[in-house]
Amino acid sequence: LPPYSQVFHGRESELEQIVGTLRQDSPRIAVLGTGGMGKTSLAVAVLHQNEVEAKFANRFFILCHSTATRTDLVSSIASHVGVLEGPNLARKVARHFSDALPTLLVLDNFETPWELTSSRLTSKI
Repeated sequence: LPPYSQVFHGRESELEQIVGTLRQDSPRIAVLGTGGMGKTSLAVAVLHQNEVEAKFANRFFILCHSTATRTDLVSSIASHVGVLEGPNLARKVARHFSDALPTLLVLDNFETPWELTSSRLTSKI
């Protein structure tokens, strides 16, 4: 995980809201906004909250800015969580998460593979 910055101000309300949502079963959260708003800092702060550390035995922070395809993204996730490359990698990663202890997965800059995939689909139509 990236280190927790001691300089984190102005997002306490959002931090508490996210931690509150993480108390629920199987939460899924998207933190959206333009560049430079502090989304990454907020996500890192969440990962280092005591309550989050206690609930999620496994916590991963994955940079997606260099993942151009779904395959790249699955490969990056597999690498971070210790799943070996090979056939049916997406299925292996999914199985890993279903068998694992509670896991919090942060995909930073997820819009990169999402938008690239969407634009490729649009150009094919």
